[in-house]
Amino acid sequence: MKYLKSGFISVFFTLCFLQGITQISPTTKDEYRKPKLFADLPAEMPLKVSVLNSILDFEKGRSVNLQLGSNFNYRGVVVSKSDPAEASLKSIVIKSINRQGATLTFTRTINKEGDLVYLGRILSFRHSDAYELKLQEGQYVFIKKRSDELFNE
Repeated sequence: MKYLKSGFISVFFTLCFLQGITQISPTTKDEYRKPKLFADLPAEMPLKVSVLNSILDFEKGRSVNLQLGSNFNYRGVVVSKSDPAEASLKSIVIKSINRQGATLTFTRTINKEGDLVYLGRILSFRHSDAYELKLQEGQYVFIKKRSDELFNE
């Protein structure tokens, strides 16, 4: 009887261990199977914020053609924008027509000190790579990341 009890406990813990292994994040595994959308572009692209500032007042449905990097032309259509009455927050969403599945989101806010702060991403749920807008040494830069890094933040 003692051996039967020990055997049962061993089988139980083995099954628990195997169950734990199967719960490794499927998102991470799936990300490696997805194609890259920005494979032809550099890891970092410095950005002139004035380029994106100019589109914040575009109306929904308007076509957009932006030169985001030296060799990256983003074309798309405005699908969403923030309420124009809200002065401290302006946001726009542009669905790409030349990078299928990609969406650019760009937001400008005013922080407590009165400074302008910019946030932005270009991503696609069907692809494994994306760009995130970051401030580096006083310059805004689009930095390439794995899309699962952005989804988990």
